[in-house]
Amino acid sequence: MMREGGSTVDRDKWVPMRWPCGPLEIEKGRKRGERFTAREAEALRAWAEPEALDLLTGSPVSCLVVTWADGSAGDEDQQRALTALIAAARQRGLSVVGWVSAAPDLRRAAATARAGGLAALATDSADPVPDFDVLRFRKRGFDHRPPPDFLGDLDAVWPGMKLDLQAGVDAVSGPTGAPWLDSNGWYVRLARSLVNPRAVWLTFDPPDLGQALPATAYVQAIADTEAHGARWMISLDPHLRVGLLDRRASALDTWAAIGRSLAFFRKHRDWTGYVPAGQIGVVSDYTGTNEFLSFEVLNLLARQGSLYRILEKGTALQAPFDGLDAVVYVDEAPPARDLVRKLYAFAEGGGTLVAPPGWEERGVHEDEAWPSRFRIFRYGRGRLAVAREEVADPQVLAEDAQLLMSHRNDRLRVFNAGTGLFHYATSGDGRSGVLHTFLFPTPYRRPPMTVWFRQPWAQARVWMVEAEEAAPTGRTAVEPGVEFHLPPVPVYCALEVSV
Repeated sequence: MMREGGSTVDRDKWVPMRWPCGPLEIEKGRKRGERFTAREAEALRAWAEPEALDLLTGSPVSCLVVTWADGSAGDEDQQRALTALIAAARQRGLSVVGWVSAAPDLRRAAATARAGGLAALATDSADPVPDFDVLRFRKRGFDHRPPPDFLGDLDAVWPGMKLDLQAGVDAVSGPTGAPWLDSNGWYVRLARSLVNPRAVWLTFDPPDLGQALPATAYVQAIADTEAHGARWMISLDPHLRVGLLDRRASALDTWAAIGRSLAFFRKHRDWTGYVPAGQIGVVSDYTGTNEFLSFEVLNLLARQGSLYRILEKGTALQAPFDGLDAVVYVDEAPPARDLVRKLYAFAEGGGTLVAPPGWEERGVHEDEAWPSRFRIFRYGRGRLAVAREEVADPQVLAEDAQLLMSHRNDRLRVFNAGTGLFHYATSGDGRSGVLHTFLFPTPYRRPPMTVWFRQPWAQARVWMVEAEEAAPTGRTAVEPGVEFHLPPVPVYCALEVSV
């Protein structure tokens, strides 16, 4: 991977962890307010000592991200405080990256980083640095495409049930709806589809619940990131950091679970090269005025368990539509004429085309069609659904796309999962696949899950982070397809299938 200055850094192999320590971090904690305790400040001082690196013995973590500069008068004190830590980390074979806010002079920060032995800087600044490696983090959006070597995401969220900390409730949902589930998987998929960077890093911190988070929460965060092909810059909640400093058994158990999770996905890196299964193609340029609707449609399709494929409008003409049952055109402005012809041909050949208002209506109108927000036509061997008016609500569009495609065409179904998310992908040769399941807390004992595939996979095995080896699973042939029976799953498992 090329530096901005021209030499190489294998940052795509780094396993990063946020390593908060030093006077700048202590000052940041004090500004945070009354929840910042003297014991937390002590932990931030202790983590600046070389002995703190003993925590990483046997851990997959290979890169520490430390606060380096924020443009304040404390920059020099911070960098001086990290001198011994950086030297000790390098002796252990660890890379150290310095985090720099957008405020200071990036060239000056790079000069001090080079002198201090850092491997790179990480920043949300766009200022050029010609002679030092810089990891660029940015807010979400693709109006300006990042280079294909690295993408850092500043807008990532903590995966799991959306919490309402102010209201003091466990999860956010509608009056009769399922809890809202946050995930970064859809955005990682979009980034890999549009840019395909060699490395995608997400930065997000655990929610402060007033106590240490359970180990399962960290397993969920790692799994949601790694299963989609990205890396989370591991960030520990302050209570866990204090617990590790005090050598509490619960904190050490959580840290061990984090290490097992990272090692698990290092062991299965080949899964990130699998191709996500898709039945609903989503066509958009994913930029400008189309960004909100297109982004949220992908997010909500994933949340409702639909299998989707990302089709960028500029390259959709060359992209194969094989295997798709429906295509949703999201953007308000129509595509080029050749793509319009391809989309109509897709419907005429047996697919379902979902289009915004104003598209030419072809075929035989269905008088009792539902959902009523669309005028629906039988067209050739397929269907054309033209919206009666602009669909501004992405949840409505995502739900309607699934309804119009119909569950008759499902490729897989998961039973007894409770509240969860799923990600299904197959190898390039189609001879194997993996279904990642992300399940969320429940006060009840989980029943065994059953997964049905339309494709009659010959065998399957279940991988769990907690187990060293995969477990076989029962197989039942059904018509059509096959079912596999899984044991109760704590929070994550991978069902690996093959011919």
